[in-house]
Amino acid sequence: MNLHTIDLNGKAAIVTGAANGIGRRTAIACADAGAAVAIFDIDTENGKKVEDEINTSGAKALFIETDVSKEAQVKNAVAKTAEAFGRIDILVNNAGITGPTYLEETSEEDWDNILGVNLKGPFLCIKHCLAHMKKNRFGRIVNISSIAAIAGGGLVGRAHYAASKAGLVALTKAAAKHYGQFGITANAIAPGPIRTRLSESWVKVREKEVAATMPSQRIGETEDIASAVLYLSSPQASFITGQTFICDGGMTIATAKFIV
Repeated sequence: MNLHTIDLNGKAAIVTGAANGIGRRTAIACADAGAAVAIFDIDTENGKKVEDEINTSGAKALFIETDVSKEAQVKNAVAKTAEAFGRIDILVNNAGITGPTYLEETSEEDWDNILGVNLKGPFLCIKHCLAHMKKNRFGRIVNISSIAAIAGGGLVGRAHYAASKAGLVALTKAAAKHYGQFGITANAIAPGPIRTRLSESWVKVREKEVAATMPSQRIGETEDIASAVLYLSSPQASFITGQTFICDGGMTIATAKFIV
């Protein structure tokens, strides 16, 4: 898909976890399509770099340091976005963390941290964006889940990660059911293996091995997910809601032993 075929002029988007990886590419894609973009992240250095990159291109961006697991910070960041752009139309819940521990080794703190960012964070962002979307009778919520929600984790995430991403699928459906009457859609995207900072530890040594198990014969790039986000954020996707789009190069239909 040519990302520039989507027109988001006059729209304002929030992308969480947008300082790096999928979030960064998605924020830039939304800006390229004409949207003003708020970047929510705890990585101030890289978040400001994305802000500068978008603003230098002639589009509008605003970086707001935000821990999405903290309601006061989310509420403040959403308010700043609405004040700066005058509206909020698109919310991309991309921020996510993971950990290497197996279930029996997972501490309560690790569990709470991962569920806090990966599931509580999207809940808080949706909660505080809804009033703005309802007012305009237009909203696009896109939640970045994972095929770990289907497969139970693997290369990148263990039980806590998989549980958070599966919960995000259910949250997506609930939001779609309750707020469709206001012109708001909610969908999830479940990426497979994507070349990001989160995956670099295994990509360096196992990329060819993993790609060989997939129909696509390659692992994904951030552009692959950004293009799907862009479509689901557009007016053209108004009849799609409550769905989970699997973007995994065919991994989940193959007899692959690697699942992210």
